[in-house]
Amino acid sequence: MLSEQFLEKQKNALLKEKIRLEEEIVKLKKYPDDDGLEDDRVQELSDYETNLSIDAQLELLLKKVKSALRAIEAGKYGVCKVCGAQIEEKRLVAMPYTDLCVTCRKKNGSS
Repeated sequence: MLSEQFLEKQKNALLKEKIRLEEEIVKLKKYPDDDGLEDDRVQELSDYETNLSIDAQLELLLKKVKSALRAIEAGKYGVCKVCGAQIEEKRLVAMPYTDLCVTCRKKNGSS
């Protein structure tokens, strides 16, 4: 069982990460200005397309962070969604949004 102190620390870390991700997503979604030289415009559009790919990854991470916050509120944080075992605290510190223990992650191949 995870201590209240640990859960509070994880919740704070997740909330900070949520804010950071939301701010980063807003920045990435900003469409390039339509003023400027043609070469600059081509580079801006190229950067924008790259940002869309990064945005998709950030959106997925944000979804995981929100899910972890909901799990804390529901009293289910740190429980592996596959086997139901307690996820190791070291793993939760390194990846506070994870919902798989190390064993299931190795079997599953995701975070």
